Amino acid sequence: MNTIVKDVRELIQDETSVSGSWRAKVVVNDDNMTYVVWNEASRECIVVDPVKEDLETLLSICKNELQGYRFLGVIDTHTHADHLSCAGELAQKLGVPLIQHQLSPSKKVHLRVNLDTSLITAAGPLKLLTTPGHTADCITPIWGPFIFGGDMLLFGDTGRDDLPGGDAEAHWESLQKIKDHAQPGMLLLPGHDGKGGRVSSWKNQLELNVALTQDKKTFVQDGGAWTGPAPKLLKESLYENFK
Repeated sequence: MNTIVKDVRELIQDETSVSGSWRAKVVVNDDNMTYVVWNEASRECIVVDPVKEDLETLLSICKNELQGYRFLGVIDTHTHADHLSCAGELAQKLGVPLIQHQLSPSKKVHLRVNLDTSLITAAGPLKLLTTPGHTADCITPIWGPFIFGGDMLLFGDTGRDDLPGGDAEAHWESLQKIKDHAQPGMLLLPGHDGKGGRVSSWKNQLELNVALTQDKKTFVQDGGAWTGPAPKLLKESLYENFK
């Protein structure tokens, strides 16, 4: 796989800028997107959705470029069915908790989220929203100006609901919850993008992502009508990510 590391500002598709002391690096591996996000003022950092092949790259960023920062946690937004996660190993090496949904089958999780909650950080609350739909164990973190869409909310699209655990009705309800918490100038950071890795403001997503303005019936009909091939690494991913 081809891995590229970029500053999030290189990937923004509209006129939005990253506010204040917030920064992020994006590790793009094929169409997978991992985020290392930090606040320069509070010197705090999190990592979201790390891919196994990128472990050494992520450790280099965390230990060399962010030396002296306080790492708050590693977050997997859900149990991935299309790539192998290194969230547990990365959390162990950084000495921080692995954060996932209560329903995650992984035995490596330290902090399980069952209800919407916020963790106190010096840079501001780290919101963890329970957002089932793509899978039953999806969470959507929001920290500072960043919304981490995982596989449930992509650039101009939503993730599929046709795999085991998918639920289009729950997915629509989760999108409404995110809409209640999102602000126009926030940046949506998707878990995947097949066009090189794109991010944009929430305002921009409301304009181009039809799913965000559909009524429930239409969304469920569209979601139920879509089917696609199984992810290439489905068997390997579930075997590894369930550990």
